[in-house]
Amino acid sequence: MDDATTRGHIQSHADAVVRGDMDAVVADFSEALRPQVPQLAQALPQPTTSADVQSIDTGEDETVATIQYSGADSAVTIRSRWRDEGGRPVIVHAEPVG
Repeated sequence: MDDATTRGHIQSHADAVVRGDMDAVVADFSEALRPQVPQLAQALPQPTTSADVQSIDTGEDETVATIQYSGADSAVTIRSRWRDEGGRPVIVHAEPVG
């Protein structure tokens, strides 16, 4: 995977979550994972006021990103795995950690 492209896409995804741009957020998930997006969204602080990309580990076939999402009273860290599908990075797995 291209490191710069993937990093930019992950940051854009985190920013879309904070903006509440669900169309952009859902578009970042693989087709197979999209039915799980509402369940993942429930784990996030409501409203989510900030996102901090804590780590990005870019591999040849897959990138692992850790993003902390914060709200007024809580925070949750999500670890996501990204792969190139159709020429763009998409999330193929995501789960809360910690």
